[in-house]
Amino acid sequence: MGNHHCFLKRRWQMIVFWISTMLIPQASPAGTADASVMSLDEIAKSGQSCEECHEKTTPRIFREHMEGEHGKIGVSCADCHGNDHRSMQTATARFACEQCHPDETMQFLASGHSRTWENMANRVLYSSQPEVIRRNSCEACHAIGYGDDDGRCDFCHRRHSFAKKEAADPQTCAVCHLGPDHPRMEACRQSPPHFSPAPCAGCHMPAGSHNAGENLGPLRAGFIESTCSKCHDAAFLSQWLQTSAIVQEQGRQYLASGRQLLSMLRDKGRLYPDPRAGMPVAETDQEPQPGAHPFYGDTSRTEKLYFDLQKYLQEHDVQGAYHQDFQLAASEVLLAMQQQLEELQAEALLLQELSAEKVQLTPLKSFVPAPDTGDIYRLTYESSIHGVLANDRQKPSCETCHGSGDYSKPEAKDWAPVCGACHPAALVEQFIGDLAAIKDQAGELRRTADEAVAKLISKQVAARDESGNLTLLDDYKQNQGVAEVLLARLVYYLHDLDRSRKTMTLGVAHGNPDYTLWYANGAARGDLIEIRDAAAKLLRMKKVFVEVSGLPIGPLPQEN
Repeated sequence: MGNHHCFLKRRWQMIVFWISTMLIPQASPAGTADASVMSLDEIAKSGQSCEECHEKTTPRIFREHMEGEHGKIGVSCADCHGNDHRSMQTATARFACEQCHPDETMQFLASGHSRTWENMANRVLYSSQPEVIRRNSCEACHAIGYGDDDGRCDFCHRRHSFAKKEAADPQTCAVCHLGPDHPRMEACRQSPPHFSPAPCAGCHMPAGSHNAGENLGPLRAGFIESTCSKCHDAAFLSQWLQTSAIVQEQGRQYLASGRQLLSMLRDKGRLYPDPRAGMPVAETDQEPQPGAHPFYGDTSRTEKLYFDLQKYLQEHDVQGAYHQDFQLAASEVLLAMQQQLEELQAEALLLQELSAEKVQLTPLKSFVPAPDTGDIYRLTYESSIHGVLANDRQKPSCETCHGSGDYSKPEAKDWAPVCGACHPAALVEQFIGDLAAIKDQAGELRRTADEAVAKLISKQVAARDESGNLTLLDDYKQNQGVAEVLLARLVYYLHDLDRSRKTMTLGVAHGNPDYTLWYANGAARGDLIEIRDAAAKLLRMKKVFVEVSGLPIGPLPQEN
């Protein structure tokens, strides 16, 4: 986690704009009425315009609007929000922006941005997650397309100033376009275009088009000729595309080799759990591909390894190449893909040898990453909704919530007054509920891991010594080294699971969706896959090499 926290620093900045302006109350000047305590009838009867009232009650919002382009040309609050305070609507593309910007609105509605909510909501990956995970992670970015045939222009154009310069800033795109699932910003930030006058919009939104997806995917020849040639000569473009194609093809070859291994093991029934039982697929999901997302929780280790090869590493490979960061694409990613494929090959060989009850197994390398020693308290805060706030936007420090001196975790009963100092009661109540729910979710993950360990102990495969460390009870003879690697793998992922669970809780507590989902919930489920798999292999080896039952074992069993 220490390697990617800097990329996340501004991920939620634009989301913060509307959260902070809509949810954080602002103090009223002395002697003025406070609309936050006025009833709807009192507001309606006051006779004040929106501007007259909000100049007193929300001066920052009023100032941002009046100093922005809309305020300068006389656009009023009611023009975007309507004038009925009882049914005030959020300013969305069709409800508000289309009135004055019909062409831009139609371009936006034709883009992938406007469909992000529906694309998310109709996928099993989203619906299979606990509600607390969905609300505190996926929904924040995908809300740019919330609403039937609608969307949120203010995800890129900061409310209430709507400055075009801010919308065109690459950091605005980085709010959502980074992370292991789509690492555009990581690929771009070290490439030549990142330090040139051409921001993301210069390539992906040419001629001011608001359809940011029009030129995504394989670059069209016409786009290369009309846009790229403005800055690059033909020789450079030819070399760039040729090198990108070579790097991408090498990644595809690694994937093809991994997919061949996965398909072979699946067809022979070597995987545990057996994916042939099938996962539910929503109607809008793409055609199922070999390999499954570890978020599902019941994926085989082989599929998990292939998914990392396919999604995370291949995404970085392709994004790095086409954003001209060849150090990322070639030196870092392709090397990691090669190592991942080698581990996948070792896994396939072990499964084949176990199934054949080979007398001596091929030795295993200890394939575990280096422990992450980053300060997750600091990392989850710095890139959180709170951490990216500007200092003049009521940004809370550690002391704001935890007090001075030794930072202590407030008791549940203390959260309401602490959070209520800045947030309305409804949001505070939801936060307290989500924090309790994420702790329950994290606890359930640990209980699942403990069940796998308890099974090993009950089957007398392993025991805990006086220090609580797991040790093997049996002598696996010539395969002792393989058994020790499997136990070491299980122990590592038990420790990593505890860190993932802690990160998940801090992700919600600090308001950090990335650390709630990608670097916590997904990591924790991946840890469980490794724990369950290592335990199952040790149980199987005991039957074959210790008990010497002489019975064929077949696919990895679900031990009772």
